[in-house]
Amino acid sequence: MALIRVNMGVCEYTHMVRVTQREDGLLDVSIESECDKVREYGEQLGTLSMEDLGGITLSKIMDPMIVEHLTPTCMAPLAVFNAAWMEAGLMSRSLALKIGQIGMDFLE
Repeated sequence: MALIRVNMGVCEYTHMVRVTQREDGLLDVSIESECDKVREYGEQLGTLSMEDLGGITLSKIMDPMIVEHLTPTCMAPLAVFNAAWMEAGLMSRSLALKIGQIGMDFLE
């Protein structure tokens, strides 16, 4: 299982994105959030295939029908990509856990 916490300071919501790979290779996505729109997004995602991890434009993670109710600045889809990559072995789990966080700083 891969678990990522997203702290969206701008909207003051926190999301917990959990991705678990099944024996058949599919990835189950679960998102806990105070934000109704992000919870709905997680419910619509449900299960991902390895094909969903290959690119942004063809991925269910960024399907316009699923992300349409999220703001363009919402980091929940990015967290799903990162958790899924880590769970599928496409990203170094030990490096990700060592780094601990990635971020964005508003400078001006």
